[in-house]
Formats: sequence, structure tokens, C-alpha cells
Amino acid sequence: MIQGTGKVISNRKIKPGYCLMAVKCQPIAKKAKPGQFLTIRCGDTDTPLLRRPFGFHRINASGFEILYEIKGKGTRFLSGLKPGGMIDLLGPLGNGFTVPKGRKNFIILAGGIGVAPLASLADALAKIKSGKTYAILGARSRKNLLCVEHFGNIGIETIVATDDGSCGEKCFATDILNSFLSVKKDFRPVIFACGPRGMLKAAGRIAEKRGLECYVSLEENIACGVGACLGCAIKTGSGYKLVCKDGPVFNAKEVIW
Repeated sequence: MIQGTGKVISNRKIKPGYCLMAVKCQPIAKKAKPGQFLTIRCGDTDTPLLRRPFGFHRINASGFEILYEIKGKGTRFLSGLKPGGMIDLLGPLGNGFTVPKGRKNFIILAGGIGVAPLASLADALAKIKSGKTYAILGARSRKNLLCVEHFGNIGIETIVATDDGSCGEKCFATDILNSFLSVKKDFRPVIFACGPRGMLKAAGRIAEKRGLECYVSLEENIACGVGACLGCAIKTGSGYKLVCKDGPVFNAKEVIW
């Protein structure tokens, strides 16, 4: 874990309400892994007091990208940062995704802004030879759908679902997951998911029913980010665990929903 400063390389609005920020900070980027996160001080005063957590969207040798939705005071502050600006960072934090040894087939399942930490994982999975990775991306509507082009550009076949049917199929992402696995019965993938809690719970049940491994990245209200405040505790089969310290990635069958 490193506390330091990062330089904003770019910070652009990619859709109404959503921004993509590129940050140069080699010390953190060098240690960061898909699924981990960092916290950012989002202000020049004591308001907001707490840092805000963000998953690593994409990672490179000198820095990383953060994909975020403008929702409150902290993210509004971030959206106003200009290239060349400096930000206070703490990371990498938590435990990220681990690809089970010898596995080559995968499904990435994302709901809304939950796609943010899955892009760096997709970059890694796309490099695995003689296997196949699919992505199932869900959102409320076309305007909330993110990263479809990125997944296609790195060679990952992508299926889209929206609640209102404005893009792709009119259903939930987990409906597509269930149908997909029903058709491809010989396809035994590892499932990696991030999104709303209800989606993750459903994905875990689908995977358990079919005897598949499923790893979920939980979206909880993280305050300190280092396990000190105990504010992000969840119940698991082996007792209470902290999303910031023990997660945010968990085996879905471990979580008591």
C-alpha cells in the first residue's frame, strides 16, 4: 500500500454522468492488480472528509484509469480536475481477481458501473491462449451502458442486456447468463462478476446450480479502505469479513446474501 500523489493525464466525459480519468502514478500502478482498488482524496478541504474508493479500470506500466459515475460531491470534484492536476492517492488496496490455475474459459458479467473494475481483468483474460472469454454487460438503458467497444476491441465476444430494451436484449444480465449456459452445456467457464448486489446473488446461485466457480466483486460503502473502521463488514460462511481488506473479490458461495 502506497500513499502518494498522481498526475491527471486526461479526464473526459464519455457519456452523460460518466467520466474516464487517466492518472500517472507508477509506484501504485506497478503493484496494482485487476479487482483491487484505491482511495482518492476528493477535495482541497475537509469536505468531503472521507476518501472515495475506485476500482482500477485499466492498468499500464506508468499509471491507470478510473471509470466513475458522477453521483455526489466527491465525484463532482473529480469531474472538474484538469490534465496536469495532482491528486492524493492511497493504494492498491484489497484483494483482486485470481484466475484459477489451468482454467482457460471465462465469462465476465457486469451490471452498470460494475463494469469499471472488470476491464483490467478482461485485458488479462484476453491474453490467455486456446481459451474463450465472453462478456455479458447489463445496464438500465443504452445511456448507462459502458465499455462495449473496449471488450470488442480486445477480441471478447460481448452480449448486451438493458432493462428497457434500448440496446441488446430486454432482460437482466443474469437472464442472459442462465440462457447462455443452458445452450452451451459443455462450456465450463469461471464467472467473474461485479454489479448490483441482487445481480451478484443471482449469478452465484446460477453458478452453484451448475457446479461452476463464480467470483464476485462487492460494491459496498467503504470508508477507511484499510480495515480499521469495520464499516464494510459482510456475513460469510466463515464469519464476518471486511470488503475493503478481505475483498472486494469473494467466492460467491462464501457470501451469505
